[in-house]
Amino acid sequence: MFIAIYISCLLIELCLNASHILFSIISYHVLGADVFRLNFSHGEHSQKQDLLNIIRAVEAKYDHPIAILGDLQGPKLRVGTFANKDGEVLEAGQTFRLDLDDTPGTNERVMLPHPEIIEASEVGHELLIDDGKMKLEVIGTGDGYLDCKVVVAGRIKDRKVSMCI
Repeated sequence: MFIAIYISCLLIELCLNASHILFSIISYHVLGADVFRLNFSHGEHSQKQDLLNIIRAVEAKYDHPIAILGDLQGPKLRVGTFANKDGEVLEAGQTFRLDLDDTPGTNERVMLPHPEIIEASEVGHELLIDDGKMKLEVIGTGDGYLDCKVVVAGRIKDRKVSMCI
């Protein structure tokens, strides 16, 4: 039986000391967990090392293998800056351009300093902005730019993360 239990740095932040964490990991393991996920997007590496050591101690105590899944953050692809320090509000249905021009952005365009994304994108591809709060759909491509339709509206600000799906 395979049960995955998700353990993140939140466990360390919620627990006052290592004995609480040890008790939690033992409890999950006794109930059948044989994979523990460590979220490396948050917390300190030393915290992850402490968790790893505790999990390995539980593994040794119960003489049963425990897998550790290291959840690593993917690349952060950020848009450029905007002339308006508060960013720009994009409305659903409007056209918005992502390009390689480092001129501060407006309500109509902003720099996407990742030519590889612009080159690889095709009409119909979707781009998520600000960790998925906004969605753009590619409606046109050209040399150094993507024309997009705003599918999910919102405020786009300096250096917000974009992600292709």
